[in-house]
Amino acid sequence: MRRRKFLKIIGGSAAVAAGGTYIWAAPTATSARASWQTAGGYADPMRTALSYAILAPNPHNRQPWLVELLSSTEALLYCDDSRHLPVTDPLDRQITIGLGCFLELFDLAARRHQYRADIDLFPQGAHPKRLDTRPVARLKLTKEAQAPTSLFAQITRRHTDRKPYSAQRPSEQNLADLRSTAGTLLATSRDCALCENLRTICKDAARIEFTTPRTHAESVGLMRVGRKAVRANPDGISIEGPLMEILNVTGAVSPKALADHDSPAFKQGLKMYLDGIASATSFFWITTPDNSRTDQIAAGRAYARANLKATELGLAVHPLSQALQEYPEMAQHLANVHDALDIKAPARLQMLARIGYGRTHSQSPRWPLESRII
Repeated sequence: MRRRKFLKIIGGSAAVAAGGTYIWAAPTATSARASWQTAGGYADPMRTALSYAILAPNPHNRQPWLVELLSSTEALLYCDDSRHLPVTDPLDRQITIGLGCFLELFDLAARRHQYRADIDLFPQGAHPKRLDTRPVARLKLTKEAQAPTSLFAQITRRHTDRKPYSAQRPSEQNLADLRSTAGTLLATSRDCALCENLRTICKDAARIEFTTPRTHAESVGLMRVGRKAVRANPDGISIEGPLMEILNVTGAVSPKALADHDSPAFKQGLKMYLDGIASATSFFWITTPDNSRTDQIAAGRAYARANLKATELGLAVHPLSQALQEYPEMAQHLANVHDALDIKAPARLQMLARIGYGRTHSQSPRWPLESRII
């Protein structure tokens, strides 16, 4: 059977990906997701909290964290220098936000186990140009009674759903709950006119990232096609499922095919991503007073809380980061999205996501905690 006909027959049931989107089909590499089941299974409090922190959302699933253990209650957090996204995230803004998500989950896990987490950001100075080899944070745990929070229970349930959402919109109360949980940095809207404008901006920006050779190549370089590749490198953009095993063997879905802008795999991947954006009926976004590293960390922490609260409410989220990126081809879209949301400098839009009722509950692979400790 010819590849084009085969792809047409399987249509949306296959997991085809490009430009940072991935659609799941079972079975998947379950061993690459063991961290979601083993979180909390440690004797000392630091490892316990870290085992939840590594489940944090992060750009392209790069998992950019490295931890130096100083004791059972103290540690230093670093950015793994091999986990940057130099093309689409040249200033490490998104990577820093991902580390903020990590710190929020660390804090929630510490509190759940009756420890206060003291987080000293950038103890040897901030990293203005890109994250370097200096620590991002010093972590210290102190035994102390802590108030419970319902968000902790959502850490091992949290996921990102990139498929189209149903037409049912989140309620105004849902969005109010999201704002209350995430804090004042977060705003929401289900206004039809604004959502239409945001959908247009996000689709235009996605097309730029998909069709600009160097930005698309960065994503393709992080694609793990098939269970064997996912088990070998449980990070990046995972493409799995029984059909994918066949299509990978035939070459119909492979990094080479996905890099070819004329291939059916590339075209289907772009269509799937745009279809997801087109289904958005509500959005939330996170804005900080400026674009400092500490503000980026705060944005990540707010996003993590929003993602967890959405999970608790039975809602799905999908970050739409393309229009927020800092490479030259995206400059106009970056200006457009700030204008659409009436954000004036020096304030900076840090996160934009669609929120709604999703259909999938798959979780991304994770490197085990031991591999993230130095």
